[in-house]
Amino acid sequence: MNKPLLIILAVVAITLIAASQIFFIVDQREQAIVLQLGQPVGNTDNPASFIKGPGLHAKIPFVQNVVYFDRRILAVDPPADQMVISSSLVSREDDDKSPPNLPATQEGNLDVQNVETNEDAALEDPLVESIVEAAPPIQDVSGEPIIVDTFARYKIVDPLQFLKTLRTISNANMRLETILNDATRAVLGRTTLKELLSVERTNVMADIRRRVNRKITNDQLGIEIVDVRIVRADLTADLRTSTVRRMISELRERATETRAKGEERALEIRSRAEKERTVLIADAEREAQVLRGQGDKEAIQIYADAFNKDKDFYSFIRSMEAYEKTLADPETQLILSPNSPFFKHFGGQ
Repeated sequence: MNKPLLIILAVVAITLIAASQIFFIVDQREQAIVLQLGQPVGNTDNPASFIKGPGLHAKIPFVQNVVYFDRRILAVDPPADQMVISSSLVSREDDDKSPPNLPATQEGNLDVQNVETNEDAALEDPLVESIVEAAPPIQDVSGEPIIVDTFARYKIVDPLQFLKTLRTISNANMRLETILNDATRAVLGRTTLKELLSVERTNVMADIRRRVNRKITNDQLGIEIVDVRIVRADLTADLRTSTVRRMISELRERATETRAKGEERALEIRSRAEKERTVLIADAEREAQVLRGQGDKEAIQIYADAFNKDKDFYSFIRSMEAYEKTLADPETQLILSPNSPFFKHFGGQ
């Protein structure tokens, strides 16, 4: 190999090494700070070392170095922890302004585990089952521990301050987990389970986010919380059991009360029906007596008219009827005088 070629290769290698030490590239997903002997270039108010836009940039080789930070939204997901909810509704009045409601697109999903216990047999009563369908899934459980799982999304807004306080993403995540847990405990300590399972959870998450951002601002961490969500709120095993038992007790009381009201209503209906029956029978008896009286009156009138038209014939007919009724039975025996008026129509023979 000739010397000119070696010289050219050496020059190219030196140029590439120098270029790699002088120029650096910032990606669209990144932001960077140029440090000179461990200190940012420029002053604190306007650091010339803060590079936010993407592209090709230059630095002094061997004296300055570049630290990169992510511009994207980062996630922190602390493990689920046991927290105690409020025992009553507490007014959220403090020295801060009440948090604004989050947009509808930022509402978190709150999932409560289905409760499964051995108390299912107590719900076999059909009346209890009908009440269970109308009853809320869980009544207000107050002053009891629950398992809460939260997560947060944040972004680095001040890389220089972030570098001074946290330095790395892992340190930031650890610090944010502590701040998020503390804020969540403080807010849930004034929140009942009934609120947590209702539309009020939007305000609860907004309150947590406001507290976390206030703590971050006071500590000057150089980051901003974009979103805070309560992923899940589960009852503990003991609380699930006690809650189901209390629900069963309340449902039994409802069933007993419903049965008592049903029996009372049935008694009222039977009493009213019996009263109406008695009134109907009395009215029918009265109408029947009136009709019988009218019939007897007409019969008497007919008999009287017939008697007045032909008294002898009427007497004969009445006697024949008397003979028919009296002598129809062969065992009938009459002890009468031959001259008795009863046999007046036999005197001609």
